[in-house]
Amino acid sequence: MKVNNSTKIEDPHSAIPDGRVLEVTTTTGCVVGCSYCPQDKFALRQRAVSGAKHLRLDDFKKCLARVPTIVDISFAGYSEPWLNPACTDMVEHAYASGHGIRVSTTLVGMNGRDLRRLQALHFRVFLVHVFDDGSYMNSRLVRGEYVDLVRQLVEADISSMLFMVVGDVHPDLVEIIPEKALVRSRPHSAEVHPDIVEAGHSIAGAVTCADERYHRNLLLPNGDVTLCCMDFERRHVLGNLLRDEYKDLFEGPAFGEISARMAGKEGFLLCRMCESAGSKAAKC
Repeated sequence: MKVNNSTKIEDPHSAIPDGRVLEVTTTTGCVVGCSYCPQDKFALRQRAVSGAKHLRLDDFKKCLARVPTIVDISFAGYSEPWLNPACTDMVEHAYASGHGIRVSTTLVGMNGRDLRRLQALHFRVFLVHVFDDGSYMNSRLVRGEYVDLVRQLVEADISSMLFMVVGDVHPDLVEIIPEKALVRSRPHSAEVHPDIVEAGHSIAGAVTCADERYHRNLLLPNGDVTLCCMDFERRHVLGNLLRDEYKDLFEGPAFGEISARMAGKEGFLLCRMCESAGSKAAKC
């Protein structure tokens, strides 16, 4: 196993040219059931605007054709990527198109054939979200075939692989996951349930994003693009890559309004509730 010793998952710019990433949400709805993920919010809002459950491979190709290769493609988003049967096809297509590839997955929906195909590719980061002991995730998904797949993955020659867990590793995986490659994390406070993480106070006035996520955007199954990985309720939709060019996402009225509100203009701004946000006044 190749362990990625240079890229830190806490640093969104690590190994990303120009800091630009397009995360891909391949499906609406997720069976993994992480209690700190507001999946119900996303599914409710997404289904209200589109009946597309899965991102179609042809639609993904059309969207990707509008995205410059300097932009990394990350298979992560608001749900488990491999719940879409075409996910490996999408990864291979993005890689062949010249994009840097990043992956964040629980492996649910993946199989041995997918894994063998992925071994032929190079990744900037291949992050495995490890199942915990059932405190936060649907541990019933950790069965014989899944455990075997995790074991195959650990033994596979996949570049830049890391493992991340929130809480304690599932007992059936403890002896398989290499401790030296395991990162222990915690939920983010912008959208998660208040019983799990206490949300911070809303910031008034001008704000900054410590993670600079303005160009770390989310592609949804219907082609819509949201501002960042915290926008589960589609509060800031920048455009749609089935009709808009990538550069237009940042030159249109939606992004302009976000920029104005970050500069201090009144109006709803999700960033004000995010733990990555800071007050510009406080930095002066």
